[in-house]
Amino acid sequence: MHKTSGGLRDRQRLQTLRELHVAAVDLAREGGLAAATVEAITERAGVSRRTFFNYYATKEDALLATTSPVVPEEALARFLAHSGDDAFAEALRLVIAIVRSTSQVEIPVGERTRLVIEFPSLKERLALHVSAAEGLIATALEERPTSGEKPPSVQDTDSARALLMLAGTVLRFAYIRDPDAVTGPSPEAIESAIAVFRRVLTEIS
Repeated sequence: MHKTSGGLRDRQRLQTLRELHVAAVDLAREGGLAAATVEAITERAGVSRRTFFNYYATKEDALLATTSPVVPEEALARFLAHSGDDAFAEALRLVIAIVRSTSQVEIPVGERTRLVIEFPSLKERLALHVSAAEGLIATALEERPTSGEKPPSVQDTDSARALLMLAGTVLRFAYIRDPDAVTGPSPEAIESAIAVFRRVLTEIS
C-alpha cells in the first residue's frame, strides 16, 4: 500500500514538473523569455506560486526542466571506494553524476540545445548548476581514500582541488560542444572530451 502511494506521489510530482516545463517553454516561444513569468507559468499550468517554487527555483529552471544538483549516494560511494589509478576519470564521472541529478524531466535529446540557442541567457543558469556541482564534489574529492592512516597532506588536498578544477573544465568543454552531453544520455561526448584533454596533457607533459 505504501509503495502504491509512493508511486502515485512520484507520478503526480513528475506530471507537475512536466506541466510547468511545458507551460514555460510554450510561453517563452510565444512571447519571448520575458513573457514566461512565474505568474504566467503557474496560471497556464493551473498551479499556485507556492507549488511552482516547490518544484523549480526559477523560471529558467522550469524552461530547462532542471533543479539544483545533489550528490547521488551510489555515485559517491563508488568514487570513494574505488582504488584504481584513473582518478581524473573518476572525478569527472562523479561531477557528471551530480550535474545530471539536476535533470527533473526527461525531454527529447537536443531540446535543451535548442532552448539555449533560442534563449542564450539560459546558458548562464546551466553554468551555475555546473559550478554548484563543482562545489558539492570538492568535499568528496578531498575525502578520497589515501594510502596509510595519516590525515591527508597538503599535497593530497592540492591534488584533490586540481582534480576538481580539471574535471570542471572538461565538463564545460563537453557542454560547449554539446549542451545535452551534461544532462542528456551522451556518454560518447563525455568520453570524447576526456580523450581530448588526455591528448593535450600528454603533449605538454
